[in-house]
Amino acid sequence: MPRILVIGGSFAGLGAVKSIIQKTKSTIDPFEVFLVEPKLGILNILGIPKAVIDPDFAVKSFVSYERANIYWDSIKLQDGMEFDTKAVLHSENGDKPNVGIFAEEIAYNQNVKLHFIQGRVFEISKDSAIIQMAKLDKGKLPEKYQPTSKPEEIHISFDSCIIASGRTRNWPLDPLASTERELRAEMTESLEKIVQANKIVIIGGGALGVELAGEIKSDFPEKHVSLIHPHGDLPPEALVGDKFKEQTLEFLKNLEVEVLLNTRVENEHEDGTLQMTDGREVKSDLNFWCNYKRNNVEFLNKHFPSVFAANGDILVTHQFEMKNQDGEIIKNIFAVGDLADLPLVKTAGWAFREGCQAGINAVLQTLGETEGYEAINKDFLNKGGMLLVVGPKQSVCIDFLGVLTVNEPEHLEMYKDYRLSGMFGTYGLNE
Repeated sequence: MPRILVIGGSFAGLGAVKSIIQKTKSTIDPFEVFLVEPKLGILNILGIPKAVIDPDFAVKSFVSYERANIYWDSIKLQDGMEFDTKAVLHSENGDKPNVGIFAEEIAYNQNVKLHFIQGRVFEISKDSAIIQMAKLDKGKLPEKYQPTSKPEEIHISFDSCIIASGRTRNWPLDPLASTERELRAEMTESLEKIVQANKIVIIGGGALGVELAGEIKSDFPEKHVSLIHPHGDLPPEALVGDKFKEQTLEFLKNLEVEVLLNTRVENEHEDGTLQMTDGREVKSDLNFWCNYKRNNVEFLNKHFPSVFAANGDILVTHQFEMKNQDGEIIKNIFAVGDLADLPLVKTAGWAFREGCQAGINAVLQTLGETEGYEAINKDFLNKGGMLLVVGPKQSVCIDFLGVLTVNEPEHLEMYKDYRLSGMFGTYGLNE
């Protein structure tokens, strides 16, 4: 039975599963699809700047697989997980659709056997993977969130693989939670730290840092919030242009966020004080390290050490096939989303679209068909396409045509919940 392994169960991974199910409806042989993901649901990562100060919003942003309109043939969970397995098994629910997408149910496809494994991929070769049943270590973690036990390992062979494992950031900006209860506990702890701090420093002026500064200063105007960025403008995405960057800086100043440009942090003292490379010190009660991000691709290091661009992203063709630095294409392994080296502003929407396209390509590759591959639309490459909100009343957007809009009412309305309400309909999830 042909097998496709999907690494990562967020927007890109879900898009891949959706298109695999659709594409295999008319195949002669049944397919097995294995989805590996440490969370037991889908977190709207766009809303993290608000989630870290609002545990109730954070829980709403997490869609457990128990209510995600996804039905599995088998589920393998880590020990002690609070999860109603029967609610999402085909054996218990009959021929319900495999997955709901675009607010329309995809009819049950008997040609697909869909398996979920709660864990992370530890190592991958050309046709097999080692999976560890363990939570991820998200960078700088409070000690109580660090893994404590040796994980169980599972070996899976595959014909095609789609890497959609995304990026890791520091806690609490990338929660470890596998369930709603765990997420509420983490974000409650994050909120308590913010409430107790008088001086808060955000390191990194990317979208996350800018929006986090806006959320904290809007909800806690009495607190002193500083944003430190190593370059002369922000956000760092070159594709958005100068006017977008200037407007972003103006928004931060409107909220009385102290912005320190061309400033680099050398180290952090135990009391939170930050030492700058130019000798200055910045006092702080609480630091958010928004400059740190790491692609979840360590599993490639052993067998595919030369598939990385200079920035650490995975080299890919325009059909999402992984390739080496010398141009050799690994035809049965695809990479999508934030970790794919494509000249696009990284967004959840792009991740989903790329996942859908890579899912089709993985099916065709597994069947040995060379025609019909999906490719990135070149018209969107090297273009802007970014929207930022800096607090609830300020937004700036640049579209793919280079048109800049400021404080567009539609954008402000969408980002009251960081597009959470739109996410349910788009991805076919239950609220």
